[in-house]
Amino acid sequence: MIKRPKPGENEEDILKMQEEFLKDKNMTPSAQIVNLRKTEHNTTKRNNSDPTDTRQPSKYAISRGLGSEKRPRKAGQPIDVMGDIVEKNSSETQTQPNKQTEDDKVYFPKVLPSILGEIIEKNSDNIPVNETVCMPSTGFPIATKHKPSVKFVARNSKKTSATDVDEPACSSGKPHKEPNILKQSCALTPTDAQAIHKENVSLLSKMSEQEILEEQTKLLAQLDPNLIQFLKNKHKSKFGSVNEPAINKTTIQVEKMETEVNKTNSEDTLWDNDVLSHPRVNSWLHFDNLEKDKLEWMKGIKESQLDKPDEPYEARFDFTGYLLPYTMEYTEKTKTLFHHGQESHRPGYSVPELFELTRSSVIQQRVMALNALAGLLEHNSTGIYTDVIDVPVTKIFFVIRIALDENKVNLLEPSLKALRNLIYNRVDEACLDALIGFEEGIYQPCLENDRSEIEEIESHESELKDFHLAEIDIIAALIRSDILQRLYYIIENVRPSFNSVQYALQVLTRLARDSVDTCTKIVQMDHLMKSVIKSFIPTTSINFLFNPEIVYNGKPVLAALKLLRIISLQSKEIGEIIISKYDILKPLSAYVTSGVDGTYGLRLQIEAFSILTNLLNYELGIENAMSLCPVIVTTLYKHVQGTDVSATTSILSATHAAVVLQYVNKLITCTNLSNLKEQIYHLLREGLQKWVSQVANCHDYTCGHLRLVSSLLDCCKTVIQVEEVQFKFLDDLLINLVNSNGAAVIFKNLISSSNLLSDIDDKYLYTTKNIMSLGTVLTTGRRILPVLQVSSPIPFLLTLFKLLEHIDNKDITLKFINRVKDYIDLLTKRQLFLTSNWFSRMEVELVYYIVKLAATVDTSEACKDVMYTVASKLCYILRVDKKCELLVLFENIIFEKQWFTAQRLFNLVSLSEADGFSKTLTNIEDIKNCYGSVMNLKHIHSRNIVLKDWREPILPRDWIYLPILSLYSRSQEMKPTPVVQGEHATKVAELMAKEKELVVKCCLEWTIFNEMCFPDLLSDIDVTDRFCRIMCVFLCDNSLFLDNNVKLLLHRCTQIIFKQKEKLNFDKELVGLHNFQDLYTQFLEQFQSVSYGDSTFAACVLVPIAQKHDVKWRKLLWSEYAGCLRALDCPETMMCYSFNEYIHPEETDESLLKSYFRALSSNLLRPGTISFKIAHYHVQKFIERKNSVQ
Repeated sequence: MIKRPKPGENEEDILKMQEEFLKDKNMTPSAQIVNLRKTEHNTTKRNNSDPTDTRQPSKYAISRGLGSEKRPRKAGQPIDVMGDIVEKNSSETQTQPNKQTEDDKVYFPKVLPSILGEIIEKNSDNIPVNETVCMPSTGFPIATKHKPSVKFVARNSKKTSATDVDEPACSSGKPHKEPNILKQSCALTPTDAQAIHKENVSLLSKMSEQEILEEQTKLLAQLDPNLIQFLKNKHKSKFGSVNEPAINKTTIQVEKMETEVNKTNSEDTLWDNDVLSHPRVNSWLHFDNLEKDKLEWMKGIKESQLDKPDEPYEARFDFTGYLLPYTMEYTEKTKTLFHHGQESHRPGYSVPELFELTRSSVIQQRVMALNALAGLLEHNSTGIYTDVIDVPVTKIFFVIRIALDENKVNLLEPSLKALRNLIYNRVDEACLDALIGFEEGIYQPCLENDRSEIEEIESHESELKDFHLAEIDIIAALIRSDILQRLYYIIENVRPSFNSVQYALQVLTRLARDSVDTCTKIVQMDHLMKSVIKSFIPTTSINFLFNPEIVYNGKPVLAALKLLRIISLQSKEIGEIIISKYDILKPLSAYVTSGVDGTYGLRLQIEAFSILTNLLNYELGIENAMSLCPVIVTTLYKHVQGTDVSATTSILSATHAAVVLQYVNKLITCTNLSNLKEQIYHLLREGLQKWVSQVANCHDYTCGHLRLVSSLLDCCKTVIQVEEVQFKFLDDLLINLVNSNGAAVIFKNLISSSNLLSDIDDKYLYTTKNIMSLGTVLTTGRRILPVLQVSSPIPFLLTLFKLLEHIDNKDITLKFINRVKDYIDLLTKRQLFLTSNWFSRMEVELVYYIVKLAATVDTSEACKDVMYTVASKLCYILRVDKKCELLVLFENIIFEKQWFTAQRLFNLVSLSEADGFSKTLTNIEDIKNCYGSVMNLKHIHSRNIVLKDWREPILPRDWIYLPILSLYSRSQEMKPTPVVQGEHATKVAELMAKEKELVVKCCLEWTIFNEMCFPDLLSDIDVTDRFCRIMCVFLCDNSLFLDNNVKLLLHRCTQIIFKQKEKLNFDKELVGLHNFQDLYTQFLEQFQSVSYGDSTFAACVLVPIAQKHDVKWRKLLWSEYAGCLRALDCPETMMCYSFNEYIHPEETDESLLKSYFRALSSNLLRPGTISFKIAHYHVQKFIERKNSVQ
């Protein structure tokens, strides 16, 4: 065994080891040269038939003169460590090779022992040692001049320095001459040089010329040729030229190579620390013949600038996934980002390079690449890469999923982290968790992507490919890849670190949020659920401090409890499964009853109370809840005594009190508290007096602290509903609150916390097509939604106004309404934003309760008008789950005559009975019933707290035209109906016709009423869209538009729209229509078939063919549907545009002019009609232009 130096050993110990190593001749070298190239004896056949087939020798072999001769192998010769380096004799380990095998012509240099010479110990007695010398940037020590006080004398007295020996004569056959000894040294400084020189001269004078030449030869063989040249140049500069002996061929070649290297270095821009920039590079071993292409990778990094800043370039990221600039300075911190891949001058790694590294055989590179992808996804989820780069989310998903299947523990954590960052939006989750304790926080969104595209593709194709599925819905692709089974194996068998477990549980949480079906799959996978509950939700005390080592040590994990909370609120059926099959009430009860003395324990109890509250919402676990009542009373008492509502107190403690009160609220609703009712009601009253008073006297607050008061007010509302009593003390508290400074501070922040008034468009929200998110990430300067700000009072005010609905005190209600008057006024004047955002639900519901309360109190005419405008906007803002609220608005405000102010009704004075509008106000009840039946509004109570269609509004923006669009849609359905004859069939047909007529009349009357009285409420509906809706009346039925009442209403509607003719544009994208061309084509077919020359119908046909619009509409009428022309006529007073706008500018399209001429010459037009005048004018002008040219 070879000994190796150890710390503490000195130079003598190392020399001793060297002697022992050299004495041991039988030692087998640790590395031997073996020919591993394939030959006939170890491979299949090798073609040697062509004698001219020879391999080119390497440049190294050529430089050594080995290119044209074969060097025999040395068999049986012992290997001398310091001697020749020979090829290992393969006959010792293998069979004798075939003699005909061609030599592979690979040769190795022979190391001559004499070239090394003897090892001479350096005299370092007087050399000062600096232990703190820093390595220069060149990688080599900087040359310094010898100090005069230091003498370098060879140990062997027989050897002399070449610097003190003059060159001998070339011929040794001449008579002996005195040696040409210099009078002074040309290498050393004058101070100490003379003494050393005299000593060397004395030594040389005692030697013969032959001895001097022998020593000179030895020195020339030992010294560096560059050093020799340096000394000769210095000698020449001092004493001029001297007769020098012939320099050997090697020295000439070295000088030539030095020139080439210097030339190369001058051509290439290299950095100071580049190896090739060193001036003595030519003296290094094997650097005498420079092969530049093989050293390209050693070049320094060239700084470069982007030639065209406006052009896109490939994105590169650092190891944390952060996007790097095009170029950056090369420093100690950034040098690891530069590598020799593509674009080596740029720092970082591109996404394809990271993909390649994830398949590397080096595990560290794979971990690095996965961590970089995880960081990239994390930064992307915050919206900082929006409109900057397009992240290939789908491709990254498959890379992560493949890495997750690797059986290497080191890859688990980065893979799970990357998957978590891909599908689990931590900003969304943090915002949802911020509402825990508020009533609105109980409701959760369903994050299922729209599956209509998937269903459509599956109906046409036998199988949907994985990549195509992932492009549409990554969660569906993840479920298809058996991710649940893989996560079970990781949790149960691998048992990874705390971070990996947390990532896996967060992935399961996001899957549970996807849909009830996905959540059901998780719950029905028994082995997965049992493993999660056994390992991370054990029945134990939670009075401990958090430590990552708690995982798999019988302690609960917070992420597991959150997963269980999301599962418990999906449906009643799922709640029953987790209670009966997995017995989750037992550990939850243990957590609730356990004492806690730390942040982690409080968080665990908050999650436990939330899960029990979700189950009580479905009336599950009531018996268990009753058994916990004594503990709940004790916990509530502690909070009443020790928790305060103040900006300086703990938000976590306030959240804990809030979830306890939510649990009590559900207990009051679901159970009879019997003998504990008095204790709980007393504590609620005591807490209400304390906390409401603190809010009234506060000068600063946070939304997190107000959740405690919100939960308590919600409990009071439930008690009033259940007990059907009013509390005088509550009225007094509310009066003090509305008049307090604390209320003024809270209401002051209402406008600044409004989503609806934020001017933030939906395009500034970060979204991903194939992963549903809540839109909490903003890509603008603001990084958080206004409604979620720390000072946002909206969740608290929502609870407060809900309570006011049940307070039988109109004065208090009116005072609170007056507090929000400025806010309501702004809602009427400005466009509303973020109406489809999940967190805007709270604000929309707050606005609804303000309007609803305003309908119960006496207000001024101006206030009524403001409230009616807001109620009208609420009709198309409320989401699908708010149908009951919409019905209340219809019944109490929208179709209620007392809300039509005199100023608004004054606009109807211009209308007469001839307009068919005299009975609109008397028929308002029929109009309300008509809209209610079309929209299918009913009072429906649902216990669901997971809302699926939370993005969809109940009504579209142009909901006043909804009955017409409903009739039009039914008329377009291609359902064959059997012909039924008889008296009953006739009566049914008559009833259907009357119903259709009533619907159209009600809709047109309501449209005219809004156009006349509330034009400001329709101003944001495009005029072209409104005109298209009126066109649909003519397409609903073949004769309905001929009814006298309907005809009058249609005429009035069209005349109102024609007043805004400047805004008509039939080339833009229309709401609710694929394109205008299809609608206009159908409109012309209907006119050609059943118009009977109706003037209003004709006026609508003429609108798109004015000269200001695209020529394609005129071509469509005058060529394909020329049959309409004979009946196309109406009075000029009914036309949208004046006649001049149909003839100016003059028509120049030759194909259209031919159509005009053909119509005039083929009796398609009736003289005197509008169509005849248009065609005749343009043809005449064309003839005049032609004649003038001729």
